[in-house]
Amino acid sequence: MALIPAGTFQMGSNDGREDERPVHAVYLDAFYMDVYEVTNAQYKKFLDATPGSRAPNQWNNPKFNASNQPVVGVTWFEAVSYAEWVGERLPTEAEWEKAARGGLIGKQYPWGDNLTHNNANFIGIGANDIWDDQTSPVGSFPPNGYGLYDMIGNVWEWCSGWYSGIYYVNSPKQNPKGPGSGNNRVLRGSFWLHNIPVDLRVSGRWKDIPAIDNPSVGFRCVR
Repeated sequence: MALIPAGTFQMGSNDGREDERPVHAVYLDAFYMDVYEVTNAQYKKFLDATPGSRAPNQWNNPKFNASNQPVVGVTWFEAVSYAEWVGERLPTEAEWEKAARGGLIGKQYPWGDNLTHNNANFIGIGANDIWDDQTSPVGSFPPNGYGLYDMIGNVWEWCSGWYSGIYYVNSPKQNPKGPGSGNNRVLRGSFWLHNIPVDLRVSGRWKDIPAIDNPSVGFRCVR
């Protein structure tokens, strides 16, 4: 895990989608985040140790089941169960965005402002994608300033909180946890089959119902 230091960062973007506005200052206590997305090898240990747990829906798909690829097809509830099993938790949306920014200020991506296939697994944008139509092994691209890999592309990542498109308007300024209720949980980071630049930015927000087991979705943990 990598230490994400305590401090204030600017969350959101006034140039992105409506739900990313307004940019606002957020203070977070220090926390640790997984350097990599949770892999199939790690998730197998959880399955072996918890009888009755469900194997993800892509478990036998050769595009997604290498030991060093991120586990996909995991619901929000299953991600929470895994995190609790290892003594950790899912990140809040604010923790995820601060970590993804890697200490950079005002940049669109974890590495700067230029979207390139040298830095993340996503499809299209005028470049060759060697992992066409599938996830890449974790750590296949350079880390960001905090030493975290694959914060953009590869898989969407579950966050702990509920999603609200207007949450930023009145978000707490210190350690925000998200709305108290909702229908969808937050997803961050985009995924391997995406080619929409606005969704590949560190401030880009997405959501889905917590029971969904989509092959584009994985997760990482914090403590």
